[in-house]
Amino acid sequence: MAVLPVGVQPNDSSLWVPTRVKNEAWFWLIGGVLFVSLLLREGQLFVIASILLLVAFVSRIWERYCLVGLGYRRTLGQQRAFFGEQVQLTIEIVNEKPLPLAWLEIEDTVPGLPLQLEPAHTGPSHIPGRRLLTMLLSIRWYERVRRHYTVECRARGIHAFGPATLRTGDVFGLTSQETTFEAQDSLLVYPKIVPLDRLGLPASNPFGDRPLQRQWLFEDPLRTVGVRDYRPGDSPRRLHWKATARAPGQALQVKLFEPTTSHRLHVLLNVSTSEQNWMWQGYDPDALEAAITTAASVANFGAERGLLIGLSANARLFHSSASVRILPNRDPRQLMYIFEALARLVPMGSMPPEALVELEGRELAYGTTVVMVTSVVNRPLIHQLQQLKRGGHQPVLLLITAADEALAPLDGMLAYAIRIEDTL
Repeated sequence: MAVLPVGVQPNDSSLWVPTRVKNEAWFWLIGGVLFVSLLLREGQLFVIASILLLVAFVSRIWERYCLVGLGYRRTLGQQRAFFGEQVQLTIEIVNEKPLPLAWLEIEDTVPGLPLQLEPAHTGPSHIPGRRLLTMLLSIRWYERVRRHYTVECRARGIHAFGPATLRTGDVFGLTSQETTFEAQDSLLVYPKIVPLDRLGLPASNPFGDRPLQRQWLFEDPLRTVGVRDYRPGDSPRRLHWKATARAPGQALQVKLFEPTTSHRLHVLLNVSTSEQNWMWQGYDPDALEAAITTAASVANFGAERGLLIGLSANARLFHSSASVRILPNRDPRQLMYIFEALARLVPMGSMPPEALVELEGRELAYGTTVVMVTSVVNRPLIHQLQQLKRGGHQPVLLLITAADEALAPLDGMLAYAIRIEDTL
């Protein structure tokens, strides 16, 4: 919710100068006509000049006070919404003065398509991807007017409302003043969720022969419970160097992790839609949205089955320098964190997808199912996914494609083709 303070004046003083000069010229002209009528003793000319003087005086009063006591409020029914949900938008205009406004024109900047605003009259805006919501009304003294609209949330992301321009003037149309309401409101829309069978994945065990519903014994690398002597075959990443330095004879020590029976499902998302655009050379919006929808649907599938879910992407969040990295954990709000991160995702790759897989593979608990969602695939990416498989994980490749094709397992690794149209 955002409010325009009562008694605002235009921010740019230059808006007032042309009108003031124009009014002064009118006063001089009418004063001259009035003086001539007195000299010539022309009664009709005197009456006309008096009426014009009264009109100019009333116009000057309207010009000076039309924006005083004018309030503007924009209220969204909620700040977050799911894809396809309807959100109420209320526009409130308040005139807190005894001077009525014969006309008031409002141009409020609202999100463009595919978000829909009904019932409303919108026109083009100079801001890319935005539209202007226009309203023309009259408002009496001490009157409050409300306009109600419905926002159809048909696009993922953060959608801004505002700024708004308010324009009004005298009843004769001789002068006008305007002011800009700079405050903005935002609406965050979560990504679309679809069932996995709609994406063409198997209804049962879509990510391999290992049943996700069963309880398997793994180790949680985030929970160290002790150390023990090094044994041949232990991973070098488990070495505990501080404990080794304190051990008799400096015998190598490795970390002992807390065992857990909760299976982990970690989603990796590649926002690049071509092999070159991870350095930002444009992107395919349909392929990107299909990849985000697929990632959100996989995360929702895992949450419904009580898995520890996580998300990482080679992209950053909107208005943030932080990369998308949410490790699997037991937080009951984990799914909503993932949805919000996907909603705030910007379509600019920060690293190649194979680098993302290599980076995340260093922190994965043994036996984690890793679902790689991407619209492009190359040999380095396949190699890194195979490295995960050799490290005891369960990698699965979901390739976003516009063609109707099937992918065979790649050297024992599961791979599926997800058609863009199946995510719509």
